[in-house]
Amino acid sequence: MYLEVLGRPMIILDKHQAAVDLLEKRSANYSDRPKFIFYELLGWKPALTFLQYGKQFAKHRQIHQSYLGRHKVDDFKPMQALEARTLARNFIESAPENYEKLMSRFATGIITQIVAGHRITSPDDPYLRMSDMILETLSKTGPPGNSPLDFFPVLQHFPSWFPGAKHVGVVEAWKSSTQEIYDYPVRTVRQQKEAGEAAPSFILSYLEKMEEGDDEADLKGAAATMFAAGEMTTWSTLSVFLLAMILHPEWQMKAQREIDSVVGDQRLPEFDDRNNLPLVECIMQETFRWNPVNPLGVPHRAMEDDIYRGMLIPKGSLVFPSIKGMSLDETVYSDPTTFYPERFLPRPAGKGEPHFDNIVFGFGRRICTGEYVASNSLWIVITSILATCTISKAVDEKGNIIVPENIMSDGLASHPTDTRCAISPRSARSKALIMEAIG
Repeated sequence: MYLEVLGRPMIILDKHQAAVDLLEKRSANYSDRPKFIFYELLGWKPALTFLQYGKQFAKHRQIHQSYLGRHKVDDFKPMQALEARTLARNFIESAPENYEKLMSRFATGIITQIVAGHRITSPDDPYLRMSDMILETLSKTGPPGNSPLDFFPVLQHFPSWFPGAKHVGVVEAWKSSTQEIYDYPVRTVRQQKEAGEAAPSFILSYLEKMEEGDDEADLKGAAATMFAAGEMTTWSTLSVFLLAMILHPEWQMKAQREIDSVVGDQRLPEFDDRNNLPLVECIMQETFRWNPVNPLGVPHRAMEDDIYRGMLIPKGSLVFPSIKGMSLDETVYSDPTTFYPERFLPRPAGKGEPHFDNIVFGFGRRICTGEYVASNSLWIVITSILATCTISKAVDEKGNIIVPENIMSDGLASHPTDTRCAISPRSARSKALIMEAIG
């Protein structure tokens, strides 16, 4: 789809093959980003997600891949399993109004240990406060490149009460907090390193390789990107999973039967069980597809004129990989609005439809560098919750069953607007296993 908005050409790719053809096979022309004025003013210009294509982008991507690549992910699995089991225990022990914060704590807890070697043990942890700030701003400010500031940069010089300039007020309120996300983790780990108390982490490994006089700007940008992206996407996707289980309890029960048949009731699921739990894998894939948490994707920018299938794509065009559009492609996914995990199983058990993780994590040189970490985090937490918890619809004070609507928020990380539910232990045995695992 081609359109122009205020003279700016935009291409919406809602077919997976088109995204592969342009963003992967012609990645040399489509790996750039436009300038995101609003996010730059907020302080996110050094983040890998928003960096324009060039030497700094290549350096940041190499930094990320050196610590988050496939060769490193096994190192994080014990910690991810512990955090997943901690969330299951917290769900069982906490009131429903706390579920959203508990999911955020899970996501933050994993990425904080990877980035800074810090385990969250208190609700007052400074990393949780930073996480709240990220969710408050980045998940509620609209898709990148679509704010009035991006179309009319001159608005940055107007007061926030001026029509169309409300984002200026957001910048004024949150810019200093964004800077703290860049400064605090590196400053803290550096102090711990000097005291001989630093735990293994991405920041520590980078500091140990730095030479005297090296600039910390690249380290701060890489660490802040890992923290923000890892927290937002994991929390948002986990919220979608929770909504799916509330609205479709039949799939919860099917997955629990599969887990019981493979794992039994004498232990908790482990990563080694993954290949033997195909339906659980399908539930995660369908969670990605059913409500993508980055529905329009982050726009790429055409660096030169190009011709695709007879259509001119002008230099400077914004190219959006519409993840939501691809999820609804009826030529690929039958009955696409329905939550149907078995669609991914090979025929005849399923429909043999393609997994969605090759779409949801992006394309080409802009593919998410943390995709393997994110996949493992989500798989182990989904499996741990299904193995030990029962997710049910909530009941209001009058005894009426609450059925949440399937409505997603706007923002860089879209998430369900309502996940009210009740979570209880599946059995006394499953509760005991969780308590024993946490210690």
